[in-house]
Amino acid sequence: IAGQISMLDNVWTLILLYTAMNLPIAVWMMRSFLQEIPREVLEASQVDGATLRQTMVQVLLPMVAPGLAATALICVIFSWNEFFFSVNLTASTSATVPLFLVGFMTSEGLFWAQMAAAATLASLPVVLAGWAAQKQLVRGLSMGAIK
Repeated sequence: IAGQISMLDNVWTLILLYTAMNLPIAVWMMRSFLQEIPREVLEASQVDGATLRQTMVQVLLPMVAPGLAATALICVIFSWNEFFFSVNLTASTSATVPLFLVGFMTSEGLFWAQMAAAATLASLPVVLAGWAAQKQLVRGLSMGAIK
């Protein structure tokens, strides 16, 4: 389909496919986080005279922040590690990190040292994002575990 509509080797094709792949898991995770919010808190903000926008930004967003962090990081990891679509739909213009790593496998052999260094650098952004969001992740991933 991407070839018929001239969307091969286009970053927007990958964005569309990654969004379609991650949307179900994001909706499912966020649904469970949103169900954990007590309805009484939202009713109390309405009684206090908060507008819908104020309720969303000042009440709901701080309570859902751990779930947003966990969902965002999982979606980023799934997209960052995706190989199938990028190998079949891209060539050089919009190649992803996994395709870059495959470049170290040549007909002359495997360049293990370069591949190991590149794989370390490729995993660094996701590891740093997980480290930065560690507090939110632990709260977000364990939020629905205890009732």
